[in-house]
Amino acid sequence: MSAAKKTKDTLQAPKGMRDFIGDNFYTKQGFYEKAQEIAEYYGFSGIELPILEHEDIFIKGVGDNTDIVEKEMYSLKTKGGDKLVMRPEGTAAIMRSYIEHGMGSLPQPVFLYYGGPFFRHERPQKGRYRQLYQFGLEIIGSEKAVLDAITIQTGYQILKETGQDITIKINTLGDSEVRKEYLKKLKAFYRKNSKRIAKKDLERLSTNPMRVLDSKEPDTILVNENAPTLISTLNDISKKHFKSVLEYLDAAHIPYEIDNTLVRGLDYYAHTVFEYVTYDKDGNSSLALGGGGRYDGLAKVMGHTKDVPAVGLGLGVDRIMDIAKEGSFNPKIRKKPKFFFIQIGYEAKGKAFNIIEILRKKKYPIKHSLSKNNLGKQLGIAESLGIPYALIFGKKEAIDSTVIVRNMKTRKQKTIPIEELADYIKTLK
Repeated sequence: MSAAKKTKDTLQAPKGMRDFIGDNFYTKQGFYEKAQEIAEYYGFSGIELPILEHEDIFIKGVGDNTDIVEKEMYSLKTKGGDKLVMRPEGTAAIMRSYIEHGMGSLPQPVFLYYGGPFFRHERPQKGRYRQLYQFGLEIIGSEKAVLDAITIQTGYQILKETGQDITIKINTLGDSEVRKEYLKKLKAFYRKNSKRIAKKDLERLSTNPMRVLDSKEPDTILVNENAPTLISTLNDISKKHFKSVLEYLDAAHIPYEIDNTLVRGLDYYAHTVFEYVTYDKDGNSSLALGGGGRYDGLAKVMGHTKDVPAVGLGLGVDRIMDIAKEGSFNPKIRKKPKFFFIQIGYEAKGKAFNIIEILRKKKYPIKHSLSKNNLGKQLGIAESLGIPYALIFGKKEAIDSTVIVRNMKTRKQKTIPIEELADYIKTLK
């Protein structure tokens, strides 16, 4: 590789990662603000997880036969010999934190929300990045069906803020006994149809046959149309749980579709699984924005002494930002400035910070160009930004402790003592 090409590559973000600039920065921040606000109203509390976790957390918690563990984790070995990974998802890390901090001694269940960057070395494509952003909800410590419904409801209300129509695809995996019985039927079905299944999916039959149900291969999709369904094998406990979840959703007028092909390939998942999708203009499911389910067996798989019932979801922030209507997520920190602060000369520059601080304390955001001294250039910037008022502070004003307030539209201006500035600008429309 030539030195010039190497330098060019170095001066670009790594593949599958990106900068958030301008509106994108504020939209992402606005999404997290809104998602956290809704989660708080539904009884969740925030938690922040470390970027790095022990590798075994995800080998046990995600499954060593999944794509995430087989080929997508960013891993490293420390000088002390620890094997760490950059977190590829949040659920296993949340359960680790729940166990580590003895949250089982708190009033149960525990409602938690979290968010931020996650990392997977997968092929970048539309709405999918190697440094991806998620927002998650987890309810840990109870097996009640109402908690499945409240999780789904909270996620749905967050996604409604995009201004798009959202539908939930939902299915049940039953309990562990149901799954054992179902897996026997499923394996027999796939063996019978092995010649019609895509080669890639045949390799999954021995390790994780339920993942074949979620295949994107055209040949396998055709075969799956006649595959046995989990619902047909449910026992009374599983039927009651699923029926209760659907009744709660009906009562809350949450739109859903039962999708028999929606599964999770890991043994610790049980009962409810779901996804949030949008539809294109032709009525076809076009994009999955997130999903979740009940994972009652995860804690024990991770090495805990007992099962801990839990349900949760993860939302894909990158995709949500892509489909959100303009103005859906405006963060509270972003306020359209009403004033452009102009300073002229050394004397004014030295006292300029004091005026900016007066305005900050009164919650008046401003724009400025303190690096420039030319009045005309600074007025030109204010005009180009469409800011209605300019605050002009020059040598005379610095000596007199005054500020000129100028209406950028009418060109009328008035000189105001600095100590009266905050009260005066309150009167401006």
